[in-house]
Amino acid sequence: MKSKSSKILETSADIRFAAMNLLARREHSRLELVRKLQTRVENMELLDTVLDRLIEDHLLDDERFCEAFVRMRANSGYGPVRVRAELKDRGVCDQLIAQYMAAHDNDWFEQARLAFEKKYGTSPENDAKSRAKQQRFLAQRGFSFEQIKYAQSGSDY
Repeated sequence: MKSKSSKILETSADIRFAAMNLLARREHSRLELVRKLQTRVENMELLDTVLDRLIEDHLLDDERFCEAFVRMRANSGYGPVRVRAELKDRGVCDQLIAQYMAAHDNDWFEQARLAFEKKYGTSPENDAKSRAKQQRFLAQRGFSFEQIKYAQSGSDY
């Protein structure tokens, strides 16, 4: 038996309702909505028409999504390299990514230090193996080499 959420969406009203349910939970990019709804929609042209209408109604907005996403990921301890890659993967254009990454008032160096301290505390490790492990952790989080060095040193770079 299929669940209610896997029901085939045949009308524009059904598609709009499903999209609005997703948007009520959090902001989405257009590409995210397409990916989530395309398995349930047989007529992709109808899906595009509904999404265009949501954009016209200011209910779906990649700029608003980008702004919220940058803030959310930065506050979760992720660095600019990873945030940029995740936005690109979600279909946000390079111009919007650059605009909101530059406008974001987050100090990425300080964000790297906070992520480091949350994981490893305030006392830096002196042996090479531990420092390399810390560097891999921060690099995986999306911080640059300079930001990683700053976080490990605990002082201005």
